[in-house]
Amino acid sequence: VLLAKYEEEFSTYTMRRFMEDYIAIPERLPEEQRAEVIQLQEKFTIILVKTFLVSLLNAFRDLTLMGVHSFDFNHSNNVLVSRDHRGVRLIDIDGIGSSIRRSEDYYLHESASEDSTDLPPHPSSGTPRKPSLDIDLVTVLPGVISKLLLGKGRGPAFVTNTGSRIWHSKPDEAREIIKKVLRENFFPHVLSEEERAKTDRYLSRVSEWFYAVYKRH
Repeated sequence: VLLAKYEEEFSTYTMRRFMEDYIAIPERLPEEQRAEVIQLQEKFTIILVKTFLVSLLNAFRDLTLMGVHSFDFNHSNNVLVSRDHRGVRLIDIDGIGSSIRRSEDYYLHESASEDSTDLPPHPSSGTPRKPSLDIDLVTVLPGVISKLLLGKGRGPAFVTNTGSRIWHSKPDEAREIIKKVLRENFFPHVLSEEERAKTDRYLSRVSEWFYAVYKRH
């Protein structure tokens, strides 16, 4: 579903609200809100984190393939989250049509130079060019991933401070910081030696990946 602007009656559960609930410290919430937030945090496994991120990336991919050229990600009210937290929808697409590139725009005239702004009247007269979505995922993704992996029930200050420690630590130390937080957030009740060994191997791979994304390697 693509909407030209945010419409409250369509959905009120935005990514901004979801993130606020996800990283909230339950003990600091009003009693009437606490139980729902605790339920969200307890059920959000590391597999759900992966599912959520895949859905977000797929949404950006689909917009690109549809010819949408721009998307405002300056505030996360532009992303709607499904109630089962497994899918997202992007909204707030430019309603005046300037963000939708014509299908002909995906072709370059065979005789045109790469710097030319002249476009052919018919796609068949040119060669295909990949569409592009005007959003810097290198900037967006580390922030989203940091909150999802580091912030569950920890509060925004913890995400910021831990991110700073990771950034300024040596690579091996940084990965150990990530691994420790992931274990506390997603595997707090792993007790047996066998389970702990399997979990540690898995978290080592996740920590390696997250460090690379966070440091933009």
